[in-house]
Order: sequence, then C-alpha cells, then structure tokens
Amino acid sequence: MIQEKLTILRENNVINDLAYDYTQEVLKYLKAQNIIANEDEADTFITHLAMATARQFTEEKIDSVDQIISEQIKTDPKYVVTLKYWNEIAALAPVSFRENEAEYFHLHLVTLLNN
Repeated sequence: MIQEKLTILRENNVINDLAYDYTQEVLKYLKAQNIIANEDEADTFITHLAMATARQFTEEKIDSVDQIISEQIKTDPKYVVTLKYWNEIAALAPVSFRENEAEYFHLHLVTLLNN
C-alpha cells in the first residue's frame, strides 16, 4: 500500500524523485533497525516524510505539534532512542527539515517504537 501511495504522489508531481528515493532509503533503514517488519507498518510516517520533504522545497510551513502532545512525546521512555533514529534518518535526507516538522517525526517514531 505505501509503495502505491508513493508512486501516485511521484507520478502526480506531489513529490519529486529526491523525496521518493529518500522514502525508499528510510523504509530500508526502518527494516534494518527492526523498527518495522513490513513497509505498511510505517505508512503514516513515510507518507508524512514524503510530503514534508516536498514542503522543504516549496517553503510551505506547517504548525508545530500541540504543546501537550509534545510534552507527552518527550516524557515517553522511548524518546531518547527516537532522537537517535531521527538523527540517522535526517542525515539521509536530501533537505534539512524545520524543527516543527521534526517534532511530527518524533511523534511518528515514538508511536512506531511503542507498537
């Protein structure tokens, strides 16, 4: 399912080849780190990652994560490892993400790690 979504996004020029290729690398990384067993487990995260990557090229901005949710993420026992994984994922990126985008990725990763 996620592969079909990514293909549709690319074919309709919602994301470019750099964003598409980046999401493919991240899917491999998530499997290699045993964060996911199959790609569809990361559907929400990867879709957001693809769209966020595209936003970095257009300068489109999004709101930050709600303060209460942000605090819950930061107190989660898996938050420290989440930051480690996010830093490694971000290092693969063809763009730099704004901090408010990164907050959403922390949320997605904490969720994946807790499942």
